Amino acid sequence: MPPEQSAHHVQVENSNANELIEVGILSAAIIHEVKNSLQGVANALFLLDCDRNLSRNAREMVAIAKRELSRAFDISKQTLALIREEHPVAVSVTDVLEEVLLSYTEKIAYKHMTIERRYEFNETIQGNPGAIRQVFADVVLNALESAPFYTGKLVIHTSPCFRSRGSTSTGVQVVFADNGPGIPAEYKRRVFEPLFSTKSGKGSGLGLWVADRLVRQQNGHMRMYSRSTTINSGSCFSVFLPRNAIAR
Repeated sequence: MPPEQSAHHVQVENSNANELIEVGILSAAIIHEVKNSLQGVANALFLLDCDRNLSRNAREMVAIAKRELSRAFDISKQTLALIREEHPVAVSVTDVLEEVLLSYTEKIAYKHMTIERRYEFNETIQGNPGAIRQVFADVVLNALESAPFYTGKLVIHTSPCFRSRGSTSTGVQVVFADNGPGIPAEYKRRVFEPLFSTKSGKGSGLGLWVADRLVRQQNGHMRMYSRSTTINSGSCFSVFLPRNAIAR
């Protein structure tokens, strides 16, 4: 590459980097203001819930609002973590999985869903904890929303992985398998596309797209297997994260 083109290439990269930094700062400021507003709503709901004259139906509506508010807080917290955490640190995959499951305790109980843990990898990897948390949260939420009531089941299996596709990296493979309705064959190639959803308007279509990008940014990969039949249907998402991921 000629010196003139090389210098121009560096200027473009620096410009893009500065724009990303500005976007990150702006996003953090917006999320901070949103969290302040959410806190006001939380205080109002708390005071409303303390009203002894509140009807049973109204109290149930307050409980629903509090659950959704808690989810909004989780999303804002995870997003801020993505913006702030730039350098890889030691991350316990098991601890992050447990944090995600804890954040969805009420939703799991609401659907009477069974969670089966098969943890065979209890070590740490180098990575971005906020990004990894977001990936696991997106996949778990996808399973919770698609699983049937009372008979829903999610199996989470972690195991050492000694080879990723196209490389010899060592790391961890995390598999999430549910017994939901599965994904029809004509949609399988689109599950990681932005704004694509099979939830009939209930989903934003961004969760799996974001998860896939975050995994690839850490030199990992994500795969999906699904079966949509009247018997033994379900979906399986496999996430590979290298032991020494580089957050970019």
